[in-house]
Amino acid sequence: MSRVRTVLGRRWYLAAAAGLALAAIAVFVLSRVASSRRDETWTRIQREGSMRVGMDASYPPFNLVDSNGSFTGYDVDLVVALGSRLGVRVEFADISFDGLYDALLSGRIDLIASALPYDRLLTRDVAYSHSYFDAGQMLIVRQGDDHVKGIADLAGLRVAVELGSAAHQEARRLDQREGLGFSLVLRSTPEEVIHSLIEGQADAAIYDGIAARQMVGQGNPIELIDTPLTDEPYVIAVRLDSPTLLERVNDALVGLREEGFFERVEAKWF
Repeated sequence: MSRVRTVLGRRWYLAAAAGLALAAIAVFVLSRVASSRRDETWTRIQREGSMRVGMDASYPPFNLVDSNGSFTGYDVDLVVALGSRLGVRVEFADISFDGLYDALLSGRIDLIASALPYDRLLTRDVAYSHSYFDAGQMLIVRQGDDHVKGIADLAGLRVAVELGSAAHQEARRLDQREGLGFSLVLRSTPEEVIHSLIEGQADAAIYDGIAARQMVGQGNPIELIDTPLTDEPYVIAVRLDSPTLLERVNDALVGLREEGFFERVEAKWF
């Protein structure tokens, strides 16, 4: 009797295991099918061969419209490169910055590429790509000055910042955290900060990352210390129901970085 029970128990166990395996396979297949169905955006992009990109074309050097009415800028070059990698053409839509998310969520556009800061509070509404640019505050020095190569070298020096700016806040935070004991040279405008540095009234300055790059590009005798002091990533946004599109965009961003695209586009626009 016990052998009969054992055999029956084994048969039941094998049947149950087989049933669970089949159920797991079914769930996997259905999830893959559901996932592919969910990303209707990517399906349409492939079908029509075009990707609709929203940007506020009033923020040079990232987004602007030239004298011929054509979109141009850092983000435009990036999106064109993305489109090339994805094998689709790009259609641009000029939308005011405060209307970009509404345009995305309503389906008017497929993604946002507009010097868009990562916003943790919106991650329940949209999905963000990998960061492609860091607009954080930068440490700058006079051209040819090798004394300051990083934060630790600021000990006992004079650091110029714009009064009340994000750079001013970062300088105070740095001093409190690192205990470097540098003195602040407070100025009323960004231009005065640069002037103080160039004229030797300050040994270094903390400055908006984008403006600092532009100052270097305009031939001012200053240099950037490479690593931003704060993390202010620019990202691309898609709808939450566009996982395949997001995956393709992220893969393309990785490929572009590996081939040196971002160094070239930064040199072009800054």
